[in-house]
Amino acid sequence: MSWIKSIAKSPLFKIASFNSASLLVRIFTGLLSSKAIAYFIGPSGMALMGNFRNFSSTLEAVGILGFQNGIVKTVAENQADKEKVYSLLTTVFYTLLITSLLLIFTVLIGSTYFLKSILNGNETYLLALQILAFTIPFTILHLFFVSVINGLSAYKKVINITIFSYIAGLIISIFLMWKFTVLGAMISVSIVSFLLFCFSGFYFLKQFSLKEVLNLQYFDFQQIKRVVVFASMTLFSSILTPIVYIYIRKLIIASQSIEAAGYYEAMSRISSFYMMFITTLVSLYYLPELSKTSSLSENKPLIRQFYKTILPVFGFGLVLMYFLKDIVILILFTKDFSAVSNLFFWQLLGDFFRAAALILAIQFFAKKLVKPYFITEIISFSILIFSSYFGIQYFGAEGAVMAYAVTYFLYFVVVGFYFRKMIF
Repeated sequence: MSWIKSIAKSPLFKIASFNSASLLVRIFTGLLSSKAIAYFIGPSGMALMGNFRNFSSTLEAVGILGFQNGIVKTVAENQADKEKVYSLLTTVFYTLLITSLLLIFTVLIGSTYFLKSILNGNETYLLALQILAFTIPFTILHLFFVSVINGLSAYKKVINITIFSYIAGLIISIFLMWKFTVLGAMISVSIVSFLLFCFSGFYFLKQFSLKEVLNLQYFDFQQIKRVVVFASMTLFSSILTPIVYIYIRKLIIASQSIEAAGYYEAMSRISSFYMMFITTLVSLYYLPELSKTSSLSENKPLIRQFYKTILPVFGFGLVLMYFLKDIVILILFTKDFSAVSNLFFWQLLGDFFRAAALILAIQFFAKKLVKPYFITEIISFSILIFSSYFGIQYFGAEGAVMAYAVTYFLYFVVVGFYFRKMIF
């Protein structure tokens, strides 16, 4: 049991505990939200909600232009130089404002196309798309504000924003689902985005003058060049990921039914809850630590620490999850979702390999390894798309999670080969 003691004594748990309040609230509200979605709108509604959320995520990714990490880094490095910070804020603000306006017009003009592509052409949901279009600027500004606050290392403020928004979002979404079922669930996404903007904007304006941010004299296009490396990497995955998952759900609907796509979305939601622990740990602890080293060889102790401590605990949790899958389904959803149990094995297997690969892949960001990042991402997306297409044709929704497991096993092999000197 010495390895358990070593975990408890490490800085990992200090970092994890610092963010634990936000994480627990997010999981708790997510669990209640899943239960409400299952009760009020069922498997078919969950499938449509999955598509709507992925579409919303794509708009967010395009709108923020992948600037988050670059904003955090630049603000953190220049906190003492107000002029440089305001130059960044002004330049990014006006750039994002233009992007937001373009997205509003794109969604409104193409609403009929998007309705058919992601919501099966049901005109009942047209209102949700129109509301989403007008809340895009608020969502993008929220992401901008939070990135700046993060750059100031005001973690407690970010956590407060997260806690307030998730609690308020849960209450609003449950009420709207109760009143308007699927349409209400979709509209709640936009309302929550506006609430996030209000919370983060409040903290942002306590730190910075709006008059100075809007001052065009601070505009400097060179600021965009400083964050473009991070932006290109973040933007690529942020846009493609939701589009690919919309495509997979459409394949399941065409091959089987919209209910089957709902089971697939339910499995994805379950996965997102426990994967949150790994992704948060890697981004909060390992990414900064890996970024401090001057060469890849210096990262070997950190990588081995992850494989010796974190991954075994995570793997044990996945095994436990598999044997408790029927109980988990009843707690999170309803009896109508019992078919989700058939998807657990391949999803859990894929998540294990995804976690194993994540600690290696995060080095692409830590060391700005742009070319290998794009190559490995293109390979993984290609494998996921093609394996999902054939898997769903033969095995339905189960074929989609089989494809997920195959994709992340091969992705782990590829990034493992690239960083093989740190493993062996």
